[in-house]
Amino acid sequence: MRALSWGPVAGVTLAHLVALVTGADAVAAWSQVLLMPALAVVLLVLPPEDRGPAWPWALAALAASWVGDSLPKIVPSDVQFLSMIGGFAAAQVLWIVAFTRVDRGRSPFAWTLLLIVVAVALLVVTVPEAGMLAPAVVVYGLLLLAVAWLASSHGWVGALGGALFVLSDGLIALGAFRPDLVAWANRDLVVMATYVGAQALFVAVILLTRSPELTWGRAPRRGTRARLTR
Repeated sequence: MRALSWGPVAGVTLAHLVALVTGADAVAAWSQVLLMPALAVVLLVLPPEDRGPAWPWALAALAASWVGDSLPKIVPSDVQFLSMIGGFAAAQVLWIVAFTRVDRGRSPFAWTLLLIVVAVALLVVTVPEAGMLAPAVVVYGLLLLAVAWLASSHGWVGALGGALFVLSDGLIALGAFRPDLVAWANRDLVVMATYVGAQALFVAVILLTRSPELTWGRAPRRGTRARLTR
């Protein structure tokens, strides 16, 4: 049953990516709206006693991501970008909370250093072109860095999800402020494939850390159970 719960998001993702490749714009637009609800099914089918402390925060993060996917389609064009970034920024805050609600290890130092270098590079390239949005771009970049760093403290699945998340959002930022650097075919395909992949891996982290006994095969730290149930 749990494996079947991934069926909806697999089907919707495939339809969306095929629509992007074939230029079926209407299908691509509305299948995008269904991506996060389909992924939420994976969390919703968990029985209440098996959901863990991060569950509601992860579900809320998917809901905020859905807002970021959907709201730009119904608001005036001059606020579409801000509505997208607003939804995604809220999702990042919620993922940060989710990843800190369960026991975690340490993010590898080399990985942390690489994330910092990538984040700084993105900010250096995009902030000078962001104009009045520069402060928002900096805040968003720091949130992105925090999400990827915390995700990597939950093992290689979290680290891969964080990497895909940075790649997807980095391409969006470059497309908005430095389109000359990402003017290549099928950029949207890469953005969406990495976006869905990152969110799916984040959900996998939540499934694997929903109780102290399921923390990447490590023995839970002393006092973990008491801390998580407070």
